[in-house]
Amino acid sequence: MKKRCLLMAAMLSSQLVAQPLSPVVELDSSGYSDANKKPSAVDIQRAEQFYQMQVLKDEVKMLRGKVDELSYQLQQIKQLQMDDYLDLDRRLSAITSAKTAIMPATQNSILMVPDAQLNTSDPELIEQEKIVTPEDIEADYLASSKLLKDRDFDGAIAAFKDHILNYSQSPYLANAHYWLGEIFEFKGESELAVESFEVIINNYSDHNKAMDARYKLGKLYHKKGETQQAVAMLKQAAQSNGGAGAKAKAYLKAKGL
Repeated sequence: MKKRCLLMAAMLSSQLVAQPLSPVVELDSSGYSDANKKPSAVDIQRAEQFYQMQVLKDEVKMLRGKVDELSYQLQQIKQLQMDDYLDLDRRLSAITSAKTAIMPATQNSILMVPDAQLNTSDPELIEQEKIVTPEDIEADYLASSKLLKDRDFDGAIAAFKDHILNYSQSPYLANAHYWLGEIFEFKGESELAVESFEVIINNYSDHNKAMDARYKLGKLYHKKGETQQAVAMLKQAAQSNGGAGAKAKAYLKAKGL
């Protein structure tokens, strides 16, 4: 009997030795192993914040792309509007000049450049008059307008000023002053813009650009804090039926004037 017990014990011990040992795993104070450690509330909060940050970054990238696209489209629309406005400006001026700017003698009458513009180094040229046709004047004005259309603002300023100086009887003088005002306003040179628009009001009050000039002056006066003058100009412009009238009414309403 004793021998049988010893034999069974020996067999049992051999079986236990043959079995693989289970890995030793250290437990933390909470009873969870390192491999299955329960995340803390701080860890969960940090993970959530990281996720939200990534989402926000993606949204910012998407919005920046849309802003860039919209900015480009807006720039294209502005350029098209400028082109259309310049073309309309030229057409209206041509109609006006055909009705009012023809010299008394004939439709083909010539316009003379002031003697001051001639080469005074040759005495024989002093008495000669330089012949300038209406086509020459229109071509010069269109060349100035093209510089503006191409956004060569400094070149356009010089060209419009030369047109005003060289062609004192040009039917496009009011237009040239108006575009000078537009350019100066765009460049932030408000005083020069005001001067240009005031020339139109004072010297070309019946011109089709006069109401536009009043609207522009109204806005510029308002920005300068000259409210009384601003309201006066804007109300005059608001009486017109054109685009300047609608814009003046909208500006008066928006600013509570």
